Amino acid sequence: MAKETAIDEIAKQVIDLYEQIDQQTRAFQAATQLHCPAGCGRCCENPHVEATPLEMVPLAVELFRQGEAAKWLEKLAEVNETNACLFYEPDSDVPGNGRCQVYLWRPSICRLFGYATVTDREGQPKFAACMRHKADIPEVVATVQEAIANGLPAPSFAMSQQIAHLAPHLSGERMPLNQALTIALRWVGLRLQMEQVERSDINSVQRSS
Repeated sequence: MAKETAIDEIAKQVIDLYEQIDQQTRAFQAATQLHCPAGCGRCCENPHVEATPLEMVPLAVELFRQGEAAKWLEKLAEVNETNACLFYEPDSDVPGNGRCQVYLWRPSICRLFGYATVTDREGQPKFAACMRHKADIPEVVATVQEAIANGLPAPSFAMSQQIAHLAPHLSGERMPLNQALTIALRWVGLRLQMEQVERSDINSVQRSS
């Protein structure tokens, strides 16, 4: 079995927190019966969705494992701040619908959006419903907010701060997803090169001893 590297450890720690978010979200969905409309991808169409490079490290590691990092770096170099996430695949038949090509590796904002709370000025949790839910099922949104006010546990966007503490040097700034992934890919690529050099040096010393 290959030895776990520092990169693997960081990615694993991020994924562990993602799993906590997912568990909280599933429990919240079960308690409220609130779900995204089938096939909806409107939130993914927004080019201003942001994450830190750290949150994209698990995806970057996976792309290197698949041998696709260079391909995606080339594609990322062709987009700008007006482009939505490169991994969002719109449904050509249904406007507003689509799918994520890397759903398992998506960052925290994509896991929390539509199901999480923010803290208001009084320090109380406030449900941050998506625009689609507000427009289509306002009565459900109101019921959910009331339930949260009465103590219903809900995911919180504060979870993103827990992720940031894992590697502050990769969490200093939130930025559009494409930009964050570009930085994550470059960082992972550099670390992989450094680890390869370190292994080569160790092997050379062992052979000469």
